[in-house]
Amino acid sequence: MNGADEVLLAIPSDAASKLWGNDKSPKNVIIQTQDGRKFNVSISEAKGKHFFFHGWSNVVEHLQLKKGCFVLFNPFDKSIFKVTHFINGVFQNSFWTSQLSTTSLFVVSLFFQSY
Repeated sequence: MNGADEVLLAIPSDAASKLWGNDKSPKNVIIQTQDGRKFNVSISEAKGKHFFFHGWSNVVEHLQLKKGCFVLFNPFDKSIFKVTHFINGVFQNSFWTSQLSTTSLFVVSLFFQSY
């Protein structure tokens, strides 16, 4: 992908503050997929928000992620993340789903993983 095709992903502010506190975020992180591939991804900051930037497109392409996919990040430390992804709610023998209440005022998210 060229720069014009670059994809970014916002990192939730509360997650960023738990990971890095008041420290400056690292400039680069390693994203490790379930199949063992590792990707170097840069972190961009804008207006107090953090984003996975350069290199994230390679992860998206490798995992064939599309809008609506669920991606779970498990940090090993401040700069290494293991990623599990769910396409159409399924990854291998694991799945995720959500349950709507009868009033539809809130959603309870459920995650099941078989061992």
